[in-house]
Amino acid sequence: MDMVGFTPAEILNKPLFDFLDQPSITLLQNTLHGEAQKQGEEFETTLIKKDKTRISTRFSITPYINESERIGTLITVQDITTQKKIENELQEKIGRLQKSEIATLNIMEDLQGTIIDLQKAKEEINDKNEALQSINEELNTARDQLSQWNEDLEKKIQERTIEIQNLLQQKDDFINQLGHDLKTPLTPLNTLLPLVKQRENDPKIIELLDICIGNVNYMKNLVIKTLELARLNSPNTAFATTGISLLDELNEILQQKKPVFIEHHINIDNHIANHLIVEADPIQIKEVFDNLIINAVKYSKPEGTFITIDAKEDADNVVVSIKDNGIGLSRKQLEQIFTEFYKADQSRHDLESTGLGLPICKRIIEKHGGKIWVESPGLDKGCTFYFTLKKGIKGVGHERNTAG
Repeated sequence: MDMVGFTPAEILNKPLFDFLDQPSITLLQNTLHGEAQKQGEEFETTLIKKDKTRISTRFSITPYINESERIGTLITVQDITTQKKIENELQEKIGRLQKSEIATLNIMEDLQGTIIDLQKAKEEINDKNEALQSINEELNTARDQLSQWNEDLEKKIQERTIEIQNLLQQKDDFINQLGHDLKTPLTPLNTLLPLVKQRENDPKIIELLDICIGNVNYMKNLVIKTLELARLNSPNTAFATTGISLLDELNEILQQKKPVFIEHHINIDNHIANHLIVEADPIQIKEVFDNLIINAVKYSKPEGTFITIDAKEDADNVVVSIKDNGIGLSRKQLEQIFTEFYKADQSRHDLESTGLGLPICKRIIEKHGGKIWVESPGLDKGCTFYFTLKKGIKGVGHERNTAG
């Protein structure tokens, strides 16, 4: 029996059930005892080959009937393994096609939904475009109006700028004229009052003369500082800058102020290096050092103050610092310290402070192209003034004329 791999001798006298698996045996038994005995029947089952592999087969059962009496049964077996394989492959293909068809239908449904959404989006875009066109028309109208307003505003600004420039020029002219007018009567008073004092013996009159001399000196100093500030505010003020030694300029001021330091118990700690060269007007830088140091002395503590002066290089600049442990500054004072005529301690009525020293320092440093600022941790905690100057080359300089 080639179908199952046995020889005829091997299968001779063996029952058919030996070549079937259990489900096939059951199926065959049921069939043989059923209607198939009379009518015949076909069914699929499985045969076990000699090598224990299985093949699909189709059993055909045909009864032999003689005068309504069964006299035997013919069973034919057909190998349908290849057919089943083809059928299975066909089923798989059909399944894949069905899945593909379902997927295609889903895609079509999604595409249809997308088309509907796109149509809606198109309608919305058209509506928005119409709204945007309307807005653009309004914007164009507003732009034209704004352009006209800008032209009008620019004209007004130009006119106002000219007015302010004229007022500033009038202010400077007034200050200059006032300064000269005040200096004229102050000069004889400044000269004559000390002479009158020398010839007076009455202590009360001498005391009154000292008060007058102090006030005259204060007014003279105020006039000088006011004229100096007016000059610094002028865009035509020119500085003769050159490469100078920062330490040399500072040492001159420190030497001049030694009596003041001794009187007020001031200790100076100078850390400025000898090699630092800055581009500056030596007269103006001496003025800055003088004002900042004297400011520290004026607001020192009765028991004495330490003033530390230092300078550090920072890229193309030199940052100078003057630090003291004096009375310090509040946040409000820090905001106004460089305001003209402002005095940090309003309770003091001394005739030495005009409130112009720090504004003058600010204008000098700014005209050098630098910055100046102050920091303080608070009252009674001292403060530190900083200012910057450009690095320079010893003896190399030029005239600086700036409106800064």
